[in-house]
Amino acid sequence: MDRLGRIFEAKSWAEAESKTGFRAIVEIDASTGGVTKPVARAKTKGQIMKKMVDIARERAGGKKLHAAIAHANAPKEAEQLSQMILSQLQCDDLYVVDVPPVAAVHNGEGLIEFGFYVSD
Repeated sequence: MDRLGRIFEAKSWAEAESKTGFRAIVEIDASTGGVTKPVARAKTKGQIMKKMVDIARERAGGKKLHAAIAHANAPKEAEQLSQMILSQLQCDDLYVVDVPPVAAVHNGEGLIEFGFYVSD
């Protein structure tokens, strides 16, 4: 995302990734005004997925989720995240899909995106 100019407020985290081995979890939604913002860091994909589930749990506040996982050639990781979500959160819907080719080109192979909204 950085090389294509789409990292904005998370740029310092993106630059630190190459030096530290940490990976950033970023969010883009209405609360950020559509600007990419960092929310957490982790070293491994397993830690990243755990943090994503923890963030969803915190924001859901015990309510049911409608969620989607999109991935770029990472079906095992997407399935692992799906199982973590289903075992720890209440979901009305959970979809797992491949990202479109343009997203894979922009973000790279191994990308995992997790989006959700809460039912009232």
